[in-house]
Parts: sequence; structure tokens; C-alpha cells
Amino acid sequence: MTRFFTSKRLMVLLAGFILLAALAGLTLRDREKPTWPESFLIDSFGWVQGVIYAPVQHVAGFFEEVRNIKALYEENARLKQNLNDYSSMRVLIRELERDNKKLTEDLGIKSRLGGLEFVAAANVIGRSPSTWNQEVTLDVGSKDGVSRDMAVITATRGLVGRVYEVTPYHSKVLLITDKSKVGISARVQNNDENNPAYGIISGVSTAVSQNEKVRLEMTGIPLNSNVEVGQDVVTSGLSDIFPPALFIGKVTSFQNDKLGLTKTAEIEPAANLDYLEFLYVVKQAKQEAR
Repeated sequence: MTRFFTSKRLMVLLAGFILLAALAGLTLRDREKPTWPESFLIDSFGWVQGVIYAPVQHVAGFFEEVRNIKALYEENARLKQNLNDYSSMRVLIRELERDNKKLTEDLGIKSRLGGLEFVAAANVIGRSPSTWNQEVTLDVGSKDGVSRDMAVITATRGLVGRVYEVTPYHSKVLLITDKSKVGISARVQNNDENNPAYGIISGVSTAVSQNEKVRLEMTGIPLNSNVEVGQDVVTSGLSDIFPPALFIGKVTSFQNDKLGLTKTAEIEPAANLDYLEFLYVVKQAKQEAR
């Protein structure tokens, strides 16, 4: 019972204290200087208010920080997801660009083939490490219409080599840089019908280091033929393997051979043989009739 009356007196005292503080605030509006009881009440109320306000602000600040951290975490998660989506999209775009490039080249090469028959477009899936016996493996074979001795070119009609081995789903191509097995009947386009510059492409001219460009060797060119640096060299069409007018490369230098009977020229290949990705297998129309 005593505890109840004590609590009741405290409540009355607190209510009176609040009432006095309110009255003091109202009376101070009309006076410049409060009395000492009013000052005491104001200071006492301010001290109590300060004691209560600081912890409440800290607690409120703590929960606000928690909310901010949660928002930052969620935003970070969204950004990571967006970054992953962007990376996946970038990979997809690159693949689509590759496919688009291949399709564009397919359309372009068909318009440039002239009398040649387009057999198959192929991806290069392997390459021998050897310098002299250079070959690449394609992902097309007899099931795709590929057969031995068909010519292989790039999208710009640059000659790469010939098919020498075929399985149902793959084929191997001997590059024109191979000196031991490839002999290509070629012609320098010199616009001189009276002295045509025919010769044989017989692989790389000399052993080249990794930093040097490959140069093909064209031998057996008649001495009276007009050969100049920068002229184009194409297949002559005198072979059953290589169709005519396939672009082999450009003349970079020439000289008489040691016996002085013919000329020998160095040719820079038209195809970038160090980087082969998409290739095309073609054959002459007359081969179809055989």
C-alpha cells in the first residue's frame, strides 16, 4: 500500500514538474529574463531531456545504420548480379559476332567464287606444330562433301592449301608453305600476254624465325617474263587440283637463278597462315562431271 502511494506521489510530482516547465515556457515568451525558479526548472528539464535524448539518438542511429547496411548489401548484390549478367551478355555478343562474321563471309565468298563450286565452310580445330610439314585439321569431312585434293581458301579467296586426308567428319589440309609435298602451278599477273610469267610455288623460300613473315618461293619463271615487285600471283588453272585465279600472294622480290636460265621470286602469302579460323573448301566445276 505504501509503495502504491509512493508511486502515485512520484507521478503527481512528475506531472507537476512538466506543468511548471510548460508554464515557464509560456511566461518566458513575454519576459526577457526568467526568475530563478523558472531558470531552475528550465535547466533541470533540459538536463533530464539531454540525459534521455542522447541514448535514444544513439539507439535510433544504430538502427538507421543497420538499415543502411542492409540497403547497401542488397544494392551490392544487385550490382554483382548485373555484372554477372553483363559478363554473360558480353560472351554471348562475342559468339554472335563470330557467327555473324562467318555468315557474312559465307555470303561474300559465294559471290566471289565465280565458276567455283562452294563445298563447305569449316572451322580450323587443329594444327601441326611442325615448321616444314604444316597442316591444319578442319571439322568437315566426306559427310559434308569434302574429298581429297580439293582446294582450301579464305573468305578473300586467298589460297591456303589442299585437302590430302579425309574422314567422314574431319579433313586435313596441307598448307602451301609445305616445301616437300606442295607444288602449285602459278602465274604472275603482269598483263603481258606475249610473255606470261608462269612458275611453280614450292613452299617457303627459307627457314624463318618466329618474328619473320613467311615468304613463298616461286621458281621456274621464264627469263623474258615481266616480273615486278607488288604484282599479284594467282593459280594458273593448269592443275586439276587448284582452280584458276585463286589469290596466292604478292611478289616481294625476284632474281635470276644460279644457272641464269629462269627467275625465282619470293611471294608474300595472301592468306594469314599464322592465324586460320574459318576456311572454305572449293572444287572446280569440271571435277563434278568426272
